[in-house]
Amino acid sequence: MGETDDKDTAPPTAPTEKPTTETPAAPEPHHEPEADPKETEKLLATREEKTDDKETEKPADEKKRSSENVNGTEEIINIPDETSTETVKVEDEKAKTDKPNKVQAEEREVKPKKVPAGAFKLPGFFNKGKAKEADGADNELLEKQETDKDAKAAEAAEEKPKRPGFFANLRLRNPFAKKQAEPVPTEETKAKPEEEENDEVTAEATDKKPEDESAVEKKEEAQETEQAPKKGLLDALKVPLASIIPKRFKSATGEGEDDLELGKRPKNRAGLASMETLDDSLKDTETKDTVDNKPGANGTDSEALVKPEEKKDTEKDEADEPAPSKYPCLERIRNYRCTVDDIAIITGIVVFLLLLALIIAFTFIGKSDPVTAPIRDGKYIETVTSCGKVEGVLEDGAFAFRGIPYAVPPVGPLRWKAAQPIDNINYCWNETLKAHNSTPVCWQFYADGKVDGAEDCLTLDVITPNVRYDNPLPVVVLIGAESFTGDSPGKLRPSTRYARARDVIFVRPNFRLNVFGFLALEQLTKSSHPPTSGNYGLSDIIAALKWVQLNIAHFGGNPESVTLFGHRAGGTMVAALASSNKTSKLFARSWISSAASIYPGNPLPESEKANTAYLGRIKCENAECLRDKEDEDVLDAVPDTWRRIFPDLPSVEENATANHEWLVLDGHILQQHPADVWSTETGKLKYVIGTTAHESHSEKLHLKYTEWTPELVTKHVNESKIGELGLTEEALKRYNATYQGLVAMISDIRTVCPLMTISQKLLTSQFYVVTQTGGELGIANVDSDIQAILGRYEPKTPEQRRYVSAIQQLFYHYVSHGEIKSELRRKLLDIGQDALPTYNSENCDFWIKNDIVPRYARLD
Repeated sequence: MGETDDKDTAPPTAPTEKPTTETPAAPEPHHEPEADPKETEKLLATREEKTDDKETEKPADEKKRSSENVNGTEEIINIPDETSTETVKVEDEKAKTDKPNKVQAEEREVKPKKVPAGAFKLPGFFNKGKAKEADGADNELLEKQETDKDAKAAEAAEEKPKRPGFFANLRLRNPFAKKQAEPVPTEETKAKPEEEENDEVTAEATDKKPEDESAVEKKEEAQETEQAPKKGLLDALKVPLASIIPKRFKSATGEGEDDLELGKRPKNRAGLASMETLDDSLKDTETKDTVDNKPGANGTDSEALVKPEEKKDTEKDEADEPAPSKYPCLERIRNYRCTVDDIAIITGIVVFLLLLALIIAFTFIGKSDPVTAPIRDGKYIETVTSCGKVEGVLEDGAFAFRGIPYAVPPVGPLRWKAAQPIDNINYCWNETLKAHNSTPVCWQFYADGKVDGAEDCLTLDVITPNVRYDNPLPVVVLIGAESFTGDSPGKLRPSTRYARARDVIFVRPNFRLNVFGFLALEQLTKSSHPPTSGNYGLSDIIAALKWVQLNIAHFGGNPESVTLFGHRAGGTMVAALASSNKTSKLFARSWISSAASIYPGNPLPESEKANTAYLGRIKCENAECLRDKEDEDVLDAVPDTWRRIFPDLPSVEENATANHEWLVLDGHILQQHPADVWSTETGKLKYVIGTTAHESHSEKLHLKYTEWTPELVTKHVNESKIGELGLTEEALKRYNATYQGLVAMISDIRTVCPLMTISQKLLTSQFYVVTQTGGELGIANVDSDIQAILGRYEPKTPEQRRYVSAIQQLFYHYVSHGEIKSELRRKLLDIGQDALPTYNSENCDFWIKNDIVPRYARLD
């Protein structure tokens, strides 16, 4: 043992040409206590008797470690035998007494001790029986006493094995420590007996292992690590995972459990290493190069030092060991015992991989180009309906399908009957329908007195940005009519540019108007089943909505996101349909612009009696005669009082109940008054009701005088019902005595304030008034809102451009999401440059207080 320590710590010497027989004298930093040769031999003899085969082999190997490579030249030192041990000891004793060498030992540089991860020295009884290391000649006596104690303790342990404590095999593993690569087994490690490993475990567990044994072990491990081949990228990636996941396998004999790190399974592993063992291991690591160059370092000469008895025991142990499995990986997997940590980590990895797969799927698959129908000749596109194929045309970036029939033509015996959906193949087409051009509108009167249309008119137009089935778009059904007698669709025409820009689908159906759409007579009621008459135009809109539900998906639309958008008389029809139980689930929301607020309140018999005069004008007494009449004859028989009336201030002689009502409570579509329905509204259907500040402007009123002076405005107000009630002065204070003020007064009385009262009854409604002016007259006319929504408003100032943006954002957000923004919800909106909840309703309160509103509200 002394020789080994001396060689490990000796300073480098100059290379010599011939081998020497004696070890050069040098100060020893760590050595056994000095004793006379006899006592040293006794101690060595005692240990040779008590130690196993490993202890016999390792000193022999230690003695052979005397070759050192200095400046590229090898110095070979002969190994002394037992007879020369005393001579070496005496020379070592003389060298210790040499003062210059002693000074050199004191002035030597002490290298810092490196403690590897996982080998912490814990306080307590782990190192109670361990001999402390002495340094210098002053502590020689103390080292001698402690060495004697170690010898006695070894003898006692041999006679009666000491049972390791509970914490003997305790391991504190650092999960973040980098593990060493798996060593490649050599012949020397294969030949090591199993008993030798068991003795090592016992020595480490009881903290009784000599320092030289620990040094030899560390040296061999360093050799194995140095001989191990480099790992590939895959094995390198296993290192952090192996440090986190503890792997435990049952031993081959089934007794206990063994740790496996990176494929290496030591059969036994002791607990924590002591500080002395760590110090010796560092020393041996420094001299590993010297040991590798010695003969026998690879196990060639060391085998000769093994006793025959030891070889027999080794062969016997190898024979007892079970043969390795042909499938070591499968065996390891089968013997693997999962812990809670393992399951949690594996579950986290699986969840992470699933989330990663979903992200990749949505990133690459979700962004794929939509599959659309093929375009023929760069202009035409084809899709299908419930009655056959139809072909549309490309216009301004969107596809237009015009003139698609949605109901059976209401001619002959079907005149003045409810619309019938196409459920008969006789009304369908065999080849592809060329839906390129618009079809005629239904019969109607225009504002300039012109009469135009056709009775076979129940068709519709579809404007869609894409024809596809994925990502369906919201649908807007346009119901436009200036009055019940005509001017349909008016300004409410679909825009191909805005269909593409806003990703919406516009549907505009034709529907019957005038007497063809709303005539209620007793003769017609008796000839129909169920017995009813009137509201044929409403039945047309219902049939169109049913067609949308059935076919709009083939045009890229979403049947569950349908908005019914009505303007003027069309808005009045939308409000009436919203109160009907025949339209449930046909549309989800409605937008009503500048509608009338007077709805039918008379039952069907009273309406039939009021229309009896029409029979005298057309000269018919039964339904067959009425259905045989020509279209022109039917229109010519309409009384002038049934035609459109332009709004103005209520006159002194005006009787609100004397005007003709086109809508009737037929008991089929309209079963009760809309106001009664709205008072019990459950909130399923959503409404947006609005108008413009100068809705009542008309050319007839504007051209009444060449220039509207304040005097003419005051005179016009005094001659109305307002002057009769003595409200002229107060009214002119609220409104300016200009044409713009007069139109605003008429609009409040006829449209704005009555619609506001209706919206206040609806729990799911939103009310707005457009106040942004424009044009030569500087007014917000009746078409200001729908023109801006459909992109036909021409802004000329920054304020007007902001207004267009504000109302478009309001409308298309409502169409897409079904709601108004939360900060504007359930408030009176003033839409000027921006949509603000600041509309002033004081003027409406004034008219309601004086019983002007809603008594004189507009009637379409």
